[in-house]
Amino acid sequence: MSNPLDLDVLWGGYYASIPKDGSGISVFRLLDFTRDAYHAALYGETFTTMPALDDLVSLAPWLGHAPIALDSLLNEDDVQLIGGKPLSLDDLEGYLYYLEDFGVSEAERNQLVQSLLAFSQSEPPIKLRLELVDNELQMTERDK
Repeated sequence: MSNPLDLDVLWGGYYASIPKDGSGISVFRLLDFTRDAYHAALYGETFTTMPALDDLVSLAPWLGHAPIALDSLLNEDDVQLIGGKPLSLDDLEGYLYYLEDFGVSEAERNQLVQSLLAFSQSEPPIKLRLELVDNELQMTERDK
């Protein structure tokens, strides 16, 4: 059993990834979240203190899309939602190339894009707890 991670999942959300060694706060933006992976835009800047949302929205991603195994979030000391901004089609460009390379049809990509854009505009964060139980990732909703 691993230490659980409480995570507020917000499509279009900016997150601080705080390493255990205190080497600097890195930032990613959540594009999509699935049972096995999260898809994120990664930023090259690191911060010594928690950045504000206003500090992040004008930054350009260093990498527009990266698929990352969901259980890797448990390797961080802390992952905190800083805030969110609705996704745009431009924000999802790298993700769409990725999906196309994996043979996802144009119709399925368009449907996913519409869902992601809608989620990022209207949905409140989903409060989850992630933990490894018997080497299997478990996700449960939490109240707070």
